[in-house]
Amino acid sequence: MAALSKDAAFWSKISRKYATDPIRDMDGYLRTLERTKSHLKSEDKVLEIGCGTGSTALLIAPHVAQITATDLSPGMIEIANEKLVGETVGNVTFKVAEVLDHSPDSASYDAVLAHNLLHLLPELDSTLEYISSLIKPGGIFISKTVCAPEHGGFKYAMISKVAIPVMQAIGKAPFVDFVTAKILERKLKDAGFDIIERADKVGMFTSCYLVARKAQRRDLGPTKSRVSQ
Repeated sequence: MAALSKDAAFWSKISRKYATDPIRDMDGYLRTLERTKSHLKSEDKVLEIGCGTGSTALLIAPHVAQITATDLSPGMIEIANEKLVGETVGNVTFKVAEVLDHSPDSASYDAVLAHNLLHLLPELDSTLEYISSLIKPGGIFISKTVCAPEHGGFKYAMISKVAIPVMQAIGKAPFVDFVTAKILERKLKDAGFDIIERADKVGMFTSCYLVARKAQRRDLGPTKSRVSQ
């Protein structure tokens, strides 16, 4: 857990700047938000991991019964709780927690959300299995992840193999481990999920939005897939 503890300090250090920086692709963020809300029900108990400063959780809260939103960074959660003051929603709880801090004693969540998180996690395979243990059978896991391009390329190699390691060495970047969207989809299936929707925004890095259902049985139907330009 040394990498995660180091990253908690990194994200806390930049949390105030992170909170004030504008969202680069607001239209894309809003599309993702609406797509996510379309998979949630008013009676759902939801967990968001890697919630950052809590903006998404607060927007989803009116559409579900309860949402617990967590982040490993105390700085991020401090800002999230500041946002909560004055809000009329009463079904949101923010707390500091890593993924493995959530109790799997009883799979109790109807949905778990992880937006822009999975590429920041070490030991992704075991983490996805742990996330599955938190979800009720038939419940869903919704993620949006920065993924490696399928065919690499010089520019991607320079960023992933040179620029990012240099920035990490001087404390200017957190842990990252990019996998392709195909590999991520396979890892989710190996963790006991059936993919029910996938949408990609293609660029030098692929932004992969996946909705996966915790399997009750196999063969839950074909994946809905589309590419967003």
